[in-house]
Amino acid sequence: MGLFSRSSKDADNVALAAARGKLSGEDVDQIRFLITTKKQVFAVKFVMDRTGAELKHAKELVDEIRLGRYVPPVTDTPVVRLPGTNLAERTRALKAAGELHQATALVVSETGMTDQEAGLFVGALNTDNHD
Repeated sequence: MGLFSRSSKDADNVALAAARGKLSGEDVDQIRFLITTKKQVFAVKFVMDRTGAELKHAKELVDEIRLGRYVPPVTDTPVVRLPGTNLAERTRALKAAGELHQATALVVSETGMTDQEAGLFVGALNTDNHD
């Protein structure tokens, strides 16, 4: 029984690693957007479409991203964010638009903070001053 469980777990790990390798940075950003807009089912479908992963593995991958546990595969090309797309600036924009819940959800999904910690972070952001 233990041997069967282990090989099944190894197969799951291999499937998840393969799915992670097929996601681009833009895909992960899209998944985070879907999560923060409370469209987790669409996020899972998006992962399945992009990676060919089964439902179970796609849901696990979305949960990793939602909880801030997602680590992109290592590549030789460094990840470069475009100016104006850092977390604080995106959160400020949501706060300025009156979308406090969505701003908090964005911080939770990208940092792994609790709702309370993220709420404090969002509350501390000044929408007039871009640090």
